Amino acid sequence: MGLVLDEQKETDEVFEQDGLNFLVGEELMSYPGFTVDYTSSFLRKGFTVDVMGYTGGRC
Repeated sequence: MGLVLDEQKETDEVFEQDGLNFLVGEELMSYPGFTVDYTSSFLRKGFTVDVMGYTGGRC
């Protein structure tokens, strides 16, 4: 599970927040919720996705 740049698919849900459009694949819609956040610190900069109920590993 991850964050990717992609073209919109027919099955994607589209959410708009603060002028940004988020395309969410149908596989994520079965989870109870998710949070997209932007982190900017000395060691790390970028988006993170936290999915409630996801128990898979991270790479």
